[in-house]
Amino acid sequence: MYEAHFHFTQSPFSIAPDPSFLYLSDGHREALAHLMYGFSHGGFVLITGEVGTGKTTLLRNLVRQTPPDLDVAFILNPKLTVKDLLETLCDELGIAHPPAEHPTVKQYIDVLNKHLVDAYRQGRSTVVIIDEAQNLSPAVLEQIRLLTNLETDERKLLRIILLGQPELGELLARSELRQLAQRITARYHLGPLSREDCYAYVVHRLSHAGGDPQLFGRPALALLYRLSRGIPRILNIIADRALLGTYVEGRHRVSRQTVKRAAEEVLGKRPAYRTWAIAGAASLCMAGLAWAYLSLPAAPAPASDPNTAVEPRPAPALQPTAKLAPTASDLRAQPPASPKAAEPAIVRPAMDPRQTQRNAYIAAYQAWGADYASAPDNVIPCNFAPSAGLQCLGLRGSWADIERLNLPVVLELWDDAATPFYAAVLNLQGETLTLQLGDERLAATPRALGELWQGQFVLLWQTPPNYNGNLQRGDEHSTVGWLRQQLGGLVSAPLTSTQPDLFDPQLDTAVREFQSAEGLEEDGIVGPATWIRLADRLRLPAPNLNG
Repeated sequence: MYEAHFHFTQSPFSIAPDPSFLYLSDGHREALAHLMYGFSHGGFVLITGEVGTGKTTLLRNLVRQTPPDLDVAFILNPKLTVKDLLETLCDELGIAHPPAEHPTVKQYIDVLNKHLVDAYRQGRSTVVIIDEAQNLSPAVLEQIRLLTNLETDERKLLRIILLGQPELGELLARSELRQLAQRITARYHLGPLSREDCYAYVVHRLSHAGGDPQLFGRPALALLYRLSRGIPRILNIIADRALLGTYVEGRHRVSRQTVKRAAEEVLGKRPAYRTWAIAGAASLCMAGLAWAYLSLPAAPAPASDPNTAVEPRPAPALQPTAKLAPTASDLRAQPPASPKAAEPAIVRPAMDPRQTQRNAYIAAYQAWGADYASAPDNVIPCNFAPSAGLQCLGLRGSWADIERLNLPVVLELWDDAATPFYAAVLNLQGETLTLQLGDERLAATPRALGELWQGQFVLLWQTPPNYNGNLQRGDEHSTVGWLRQQLGGLVSAPLTSTQPDLFDPQLDTAVREFQSAEGLEEDGIVGPATWIRLADRLRLPAPNLNG
């Protein structure tokens, strides 16, 4: 309907697995390499991934490049009995069925074996590809395993590729299928697209369809990524509906609001913007790259600036925390159930976006007693942190996560402009925030921010003496000695040692005990999350939000 309006030669966001639209992210390249391995080696290759991540599209692309000496049996409907499976294999490979009126499993195996041996003698190989393999019954999977017993003295006669949703991995972990699991020679889990890949994916498909690669503005792309969670199929559905909405409105550029409405229509409910789980990220993604981006003209493509300054000692990734039940703060951040007086809107300050970022960081550093205002304008905010004994940590989370961390944060905010703007949260008392927004310090509420904030924030945290990154078992460093001394009063086991600067098994046990008590992942790695919780337990000086 909208193809002519946007000068497309074909629909750019069809959900059909069209190999010509294939975009290869790093993850898709890795999955494709595993599939190619399955074409050339015996045994099993296992590819799993969530619904809509592109497994079938990869497979279609690979099948188009099938070598001339390879016979492929493609099974799309795995809800089969053992006999159905064997009959389907015969059909796919062009093998005449057993002559008996009611052939047995053995008779099917005999004709398959004869065909495979004949093909081998002719220099041909055979591969069986089973899509949606999570629907296979254990009995059929066991029969597939037995098929790989068909072999010569030199090699297996049949190669098997299984594709399916994550439940397939759980199915193969069952004890009765352990013999099959032991024969898997390569396995790979295909995850969703990253933010950068999501942007490039959209540009790729628009360009391939003959349209303007800048149809989606930067804010629209950012929201499209958040709503789709990086899953190509959901992204395609929302983007297609957004293009239709833009066409109906008679416009030639997709806005953020149109993407939002499209998602509400096709997903059947209002999207939740603040249900992101907290996850670690390098601080440069939030500060350094944003600083470089704000200095450039707006563009939808996700290319990174190779000249972006690199932080001398980037903050390590935050250790994942357990998923917690919604807190009272989570509920407060939701739209009110009953009508309430409208709150004053928070709007972008009338200044350069980069200046809003600088002002926000000046306020955040001031809370720690550090003078970022005296730093030259070209110093990236997080590059300044080590000189103040601090590190940046870029995160995505909720108001509950910010309350839990209890440290000042810098929020990344988006309206309909092509660049973000920034505000610092310096205090949080109940529903009242103290914000540094541009040149103003004002009181607001999480609700007043509305959809301007969609989860991205950066916090500053204080590093221990001589900090040099994550610590784990086997490391030897003076910071280990400081950790041992401070942790000694917080755990049950004594931490005395003749080598205090060595991260030994005793200290590893103590770290895991501390992580368990604080609700952190018990991995024994002392990263930002563990340092932050340790500083809080030791009551080290810090500008607490609720102080």
